[in-house]
Amino acid sequence: MNSWKNEESTELQRKKITGLMETFENYRLNLELEKITKGQAHYLIDSLVSKNLDKLIEKKILIPNPDKILEGSSSDMDKPLKYHVSDGEDLWTYTNFRTAVNGKLLDYKTEGKIILYQIIEVDKEITPEILKTHNLTIKRIED
Repeated sequence: MNSWKNEESTELQRKKITGLMETFENYRLNLELEKITKGQAHYLIDSLVSKNLDKLIEKKILIPNPDKILEGSSSDMDKPLKYHVSDGEDLWTYTNFRTAVNGKLLDYKTEGKIILYQIIEVDKEITPEILKTHNLTIKRIED
């Protein structure tokens, strides 16, 4: 029934992965696309589309792209960014946003059961596309 997962990946899957990797220029694949299975390709495509890179980095499927590391200064790349997030409807609104940007909760303020704001830290600039998809007021905190 699941035997397709162990078959060799298709050319279309490999093209899709290559295209998706162009959006993650700070990383490169640490595997040969020609040697992955359909199941592995499916998981990789799903992770790249959803921008869920943590597991891929943890498993060393994605590794830092040395060409891109040399282009930026290390102090700029290593310095996390902080954001003030407010005007959320409920806890899930804040949680979904923080998950989407891979943010770390640093501080928050509540009034009763209402969240007034959260301060989060992220590794990279939040894209305008993500800002548009979440109904929150998001302001970058300059250090």
